[in-house]
Amino acid sequence: MNLASQRRFLSRTAMALACAGGLYSSAAMADEHVLVLLDVTGSMTLQSVPGKTRLQVAKDNINNFLDTVAPTPRKYAFWKFSGTAATPVFNFSDNKTAAEIKAAVNLATAGGNTPLAHSICAGIDHLLAFLPNDFHIKRVYLATDGEENTTPVADQCHGPFSANPYPNLDAGSWQWKVRNKACTGFANEPGPCGVLLPPYPPGLTMIVDIDHLFTDTVPFAAAARSEGLEDAELTTGLSAAASLNEDATFFKGISQETKGRYASITPSTPPSQAAPLPGDANLDGCVNVTDRSLVLSLYGKTVPAGTPADFNRTLVVDSYDHQTVLNNFGRGCTATAK
Repeated sequence: MNLASQRRFLSRTAMALACAGGLYSSAAMADEHVLVLLDVTGSMTLQSVPGKTRLQVAKDNINNFLDTVAPTPRKYAFWKFSGTAATPVFNFSDNKTAAEIKAAVNLATAGGNTPLAHSICAGIDHLLAFLPNDFHIKRVYLATDGEENTTPVADQCHGPFSANPYPNLDAGSWQWKVRNKACTGFANEPGPCGVLLPPYPPGLTMIVDIDHLFTDTVPFAAAARSEGLEDAELTTGLSAAASLNEDATFFKGISQETKGRYASITPSTPPSQAAPLPGDANLDGCVNVTDRSLVLSLYGKTVPAGTPADFNRTLVVDSYDHQTVLNNFGRGCTATAK
């Protein structure tokens, strides 16, 4: 079967799945508001997978997410951060398309220190302030290599590093405040995730997805010194190994608590897994009939966050994931692998 014939067959299958699942219902569904938060600090210029910097891999992942098919309309904002603050490139009120967000992401360059806590908390405020009285899914998509070091002292989420790792974070630490902000909407108000405190409407969902790009074989400080990067990151007083482990534990924990996706990406991560193509359910770098079969085998099932076949990150493999395979069919493949 040639590629055109396969596409026609897959399109008919997608229509059948959608109709069978009632997914073309006229019932109104909540929009999803996605804030893309990109770390453009100096250490993001370090190598990630062979031939690509951390920033390049982060851009690839963001672009690939924006190429997935969502079951509800998405509205986007794009911020980047370095120095001592986050810089809004586009806010939700700018009403930018996925293509426009991709173009802006691809223009980003790196340099400066890491106001990580400030950027996450300010981003959450922006999400919560956009259409605050309506029921919408709110998603922070953070791509970072971690290493908080320059959040201003007066910021709501400024604090020392927690001496204890997640989930037993020290009260008042920046990690404790960021976790509270994502879970309750208030930096100094602990509580369960998924239950934002008033004045936010009951049932409002905040999800935190994190791509964590770091070096698993070379101590961070040594790597930064070799590149002459980010002096503030060299004076945090933390050992490189401990800092990286604590970042990874914290990022994974906050993602899991908010039912988000966490991905750790190191120079040893296979390229097809470091930046999975949309539609590549088996992570082999080629979107083909094998991926279609895998999506169909999981169709209608609830899956854990981070399941490769759940391209749109809804925690259910649905017809929109199947449509993502169709839209990207043949991508990354040789002629014999389609």
